[in-house]
Amino acid sequence: CGAPLVIIYLQELFDNYIYDKDDIKAITEAPYIGELPTDESTSNFRLRKDSKTVMAEMFRLLRTNLNYLTGSREKDVFLITSSISGEGKTFCSINIASVFALSKKKTILLGLDLRKPKIFGDFDIKNDIGVVNYLIKDASLEEVTQKTSIPNLDVITSGPVPPNPSELLMNEQMDQLMAVLKEKYDYIILDSPPLGLVTDAIQLVKHSDANIYVIRQNYTQKGMLSFINEKYQNGEVKNISFVLNYF
Repeated sequence: CGAPLVIIYLQELFDNYIYDKDDIKAITEAPYIGELPTDESTSNFRLRKDSKTVMAEMFRLLRTNLNYLTGSREKDVFLITSSISGEGKTFCSINIASVFALSKKKTILLGLDLRKPKIFGDFDIKNDIGVVNYLIKDASLEEVTQKTSIPNLDVITSGPVPPNPSELLMNEQMDQLMAVLKEKYDYIILDSPPLGLVTDAIQLVKHSDANIYVIRQNYTQKGMLSFINEKYQNGEVKNISFVLNYF
């Protein structure tokens, strides 16, 4: 009768994946602000003006919680990141930007994952010009900003893949871009690279008012969460909160 118990013990010992919010809370004291349920849709868009799905309601709840975290200011910058690719970071960025725009707030979504551009496909827009062109002073803000089908929502895609993404995100032109956007928009959503893979996201944290870290059930490993929790505890990353993605 001891063999099954040993097997169960070993499975739990070597099972390093996150399954629910209790796993998250066991690792970090940073706020847990919501979860995204599974559904059968194949589109990254979950929000339209009158959407009443469970997923749409969860993004509305996320909007409320994010406003609570930042004190419901009139202008905010939110950075969305994760540990690795495939956890739903871009999915969350698109819908968080959409839910703020649908509340009649002027919103812009920036594709700052310069190594793996994604956002343009979901909005059915081109990626031949974007943030990279602005940062190398090859295009103006007006030239890289694109309208979307969602009222009040603009997008700046990443543009062509550069040889030096980290250096571009650190330069003064990035600081200038954020300063101008803060004057023009109520909400700025930064779709950043995965924080667990490259240093780009860390460099972008200085621009954000709150950082949303996306965890995917049965995909994100506990060690990855411990990594970001260490940065949170030593003050390298502040104002971070976690979203659990079941999708």
